[in-house]
Amino acid sequence: MTALGRWTFLPALAGLIVGQLRGQMGLAVLSLTVVLWIVFEWAWFTWRLWFEFPQLQFERLVNGRSESGGLLWAGRVVNIEVRIWGKRTRLSARLRITDVLPENVSVENANNDVRFLSRFRRAVFRYDARISGAGRIRLPGFRVILQDPAGFFRAERFVPSVQIFRVLPAYAEVGEHQPLVKRINSLPQHGVHRLQRSGMGSELLELREYVPGDPPKSIAWKVSARRDKLMTRQYESEVPVRLNLFLDGCISTRLGGFGQRLLDQLTYVGASVARSAISVGDPVGAWMFDERGLRRFSPMAGERGFHRLLESMADFCVNPAPLPDRLTPVLQKTALSVLGEQFPELLDLRYNQAPFTWFPILPWTRRRFRERVLLSGALAELYQLSLAKHVQLIHDDALLATFAQHFLSQTGLAWLTPVISLRGRGFHDGLPRMEMLSKAMMTAVATARDNEVFVILADLLESAHSISHLMPALKLARGKHHRVMVVCPTPSFRRPTEESTQIVSTSPEDLLFAAEQTRTRDLAMRLRRELRRLGVSLTFSGEQNAIRAILSEMELARTGRTAAGVRS
Repeated sequence: MTALGRWTFLPALAGLIVGQLRGQMGLAVLSLTVVLWIVFEWAWFTWRLWFEFPQLQFERLVNGRSESGGLLWAGRVVNIEVRIWGKRTRLSARLRITDVLPENVSVENANNDVRFLSRFRRAVFRYDARISGAGRIRLPGFRVILQDPAGFFRAERFVPSVQIFRVLPAYAEVGEHQPLVKRINSLPQHGVHRLQRSGMGSELLELREYVPGDPPKSIAWKVSARRDKLMTRQYESEVPVRLNLFLDGCISTRLGGFGQRLLDQLTYVGASVARSAISVGDPVGAWMFDERGLRRFSPMAGERGFHRLLESMADFCVNPAPLPDRLTPVLQKTALSVLGEQFPELLDLRYNQAPFTWFPILPWTRRRFRERVLLSGALAELYQLSLAKHVQLIHDDALLATFAQHFLSQTGLAWLTPVISLRGRGFHDGLPRMEMLSKAMMTAVATARDNEVFVILADLLESAHSISHLMPALKLARGKHHRVMVVCPTPSFRRPTEESTQIVSTSPEDLLFAAEQTRTRDLAMRLRRELRRLGVSLTFSGEQNAIRAILSEMELARTGRTAAGVRS
């Protein structure tokens, strides 16, 4: 019963009693009429709720398909259509139907809910949504709010309709990026003679004019003397240029909302570079590492290899369930809000109610305790916990925080604070990250061939003090004449420059942004000095310069020149 129903029923009941006691028949008849009206509305609403509502059928079509799974793309608009119909009868109660969406999905140009004020047998509503980040989305179902025409009674139900989609990372089309000296990979099939393509082989292919950065040993001095200008020899290419991506998925890259995480920047740059490399026939491989371990994607070429790489990145972007240190008010309120949206029956006070206790005495403390008991009971019922575990869930902050964060991760919400330990005690600290990256690079160099390009997509700015643990792997890669490129994400999606550190105004937001840019710029300068000694290029993923810099490194690997890569 709603507040309107209570404030209508109680005065009517009081008027009926007073009218009978004082013999005022007019007041008694009027009050009795109102009471009978409310009782009739309650009986009719209960009939609709328990007998007519279960006959409603729901169907969701995502891009015109109703399958329980599929593939979607980050950054693209998705067309969603919801169909509702009744099996045998028309529902006459007032309805509000909302399609529950995870945090990774944002609605555009329409609303993901619809209201019905009259009887209907079949209805359809449509809306457009945009996927923010790569990973996986789960569309759980529909939240239905029923209300009688007078507004005296209200009920909330959740109708499950689960659809799980793998979201591939977005990428940029860099245009026709055809190599200047290598048009097709010179990797012939079995039984086919060697093809003549430019590269660093042993057989001469052609002569061309000298370009700054060409190795001096490739200059044809006799031909240059006859033509009175420098000429460079071009040799046959024996193997294609292989691109190896080292993708960092540690906790520091996963914090924040979908589309704003550092991991979203890294996957965008990696997928864009892979698209350009595979379009010209170069194979692309990936080494993905986080606190769960190291994963390897073997180098593959062609459209099939590109889609397999994107699927591996999408699975890698799914957040694992972290282990929080403590239960925060934000975490508790968020879990209660999501439970009320997707499982309202678990928060019904008729079944999930806090027992009466004298303590705590303060009203705000009692309210927090009541919310905690309510949350513990809902999670215990949802995960089918034993009675002893339920009692432990009420009194153990760490256990309740773990189950609450696990529930939020399953429903598609981004990580909430705190999800990491204090600095120096977790995987987010620089040393474990550097050890994992160094191990991956050592293995990649040991199994590498000619013309390898290593692109490190990692949050190395926060680990600049531990870069010495990565130096042996970088030295080994450079000693094997491989090209190495480091791409660091920035929280502001902007390259830290001297202009970005200037204070625009005295507002708290601008001051905080300038301070963050100054700190990032200092860390970037320290990291650049360390990497420049080895001939390793450094750029940032907040701009398109990162994609262009990596493509320049690949172009240098194709030509065999030794000029330094583009630095931003």
